[in-house]
Amino acid sequence: MKKQIHYITYNDIYNGVYQSQVIDVVDFLNQNFEVEVSLISFVPARLWLAQRKIIKAKYPQAKVFPILGSVSDWKRTQFILSFINNKTIAICRGTLAFRFAFEKYNKIIYDGRAAVAAEVKEYNVTGSKELDELFIETELFAVSNASFFISVSKKLISYWQNELKINVPENKTVVIPCTLSSVANTTKKHRKNNKIKVVYSGGTGAWQSFDKVVLLLDDLMQRQNNIEVLFLTKLNKEIERLQQKYPRRCVQKWVNHHEVYNELSSCDYGILLREDKVTNQVASPVKFAEYLNAGLSILISPNIGDFSQFVIDNDCGIVVAEEIPTLLKIEQPEKTRFQQLCQNNFTKEVVKESYAKLIELS
Repeated sequence: MKKQIHYITYNDIYNGVYQSQVIDVVDFLNQNFEVEVSLISFVPARLWLAQRKIIKAKYPQAKVFPILGSVSDWKRTQFILSFINNKTIAICRGTLAFRFAFEKYNKIIYDGRAAVAAEVKEYNVTGSKELDELFIETELFAVSNASFFISVSKKLISYWQNELKINVPENKTVVIPCTLSSVANTTKKHRKNNKIKVVYSGGTGAWQSFDKVVLLLDDLMQRQNNIEVLFLTKLNKEIERLQQKYPRRCVQKWVNHHEVYNELSSCDYGILLREDKVTNQVASPVKFAEYLNAGLSILISPNIGDFSQFVIDNDCGIVVAEEIPTLLKIEQPEKTRFQQLCQNNFTKEVVKESYAKLIELS
């Protein structure tokens, strides 16, 4: 009989990260191990119908339920687990999912995605004192009570032990960075000119240091007139300012998730700059793997998770301390090498042994 596991998300909605880090993970586990993993998703009630349609279109077997009342009043919704749970094992994505599901399972695995208390203190991610306290409290609860741990970086485990003062046994922990389900084998052929294309792909949240990105790209374009910039994000005033200053060299697009690779692969460099704060020091941005997969050299800040050192060790980009140095065009042999680095380090197949350990211990 296959081992029964529930993968639970709470207050997460569908986007590109949900696809690659939730749905693709559930699918990978079911295809590669003797387990039956069910995706159980709880979404805000006002979004339930729309999210249910989207998630089930992407993964028909998923069970999608509304959160009854406010996010913080999780006990009102918890009874639903009693109807779908036969004391199986749960993998809980994030602290709220862990606290929500804790009493209903014999074994519960904390899928740690971030330094939650640091995010609250450094970036005010909730906008509410009540939610701030809930996030900090549930992180302590999850790290203190988990049967087993998934961490996106080694530095996140250090944060749990050094900042939260909680001993996390090494034999109950696996490090699984944000990975891709598959990698591409081709990239767009570059135009035969001396233009160098830098891309920023992602959101504009405070932790993503978008203002810093814009300032550094502005400086770079002033110094190198062969630099072109592509923003794969929603249009805002800072991008509009750059477009006015460099009308033929700065482009903004907002594309569907499946179109992102095609846009990235036409570029030379991917930019991943963050402030030197705890939130970013423990992070595992999936964008890192997406850039490598598209054959890009990565412009990265110091101390981003385990990745800044990876760039140094594998000569796959530049660690940007102050200003972006003079950039050279990335030729096809290098782009191919970067794709191979992604293949060797950031696919789900590569971390299969870690998932196997997770399944075995659970």
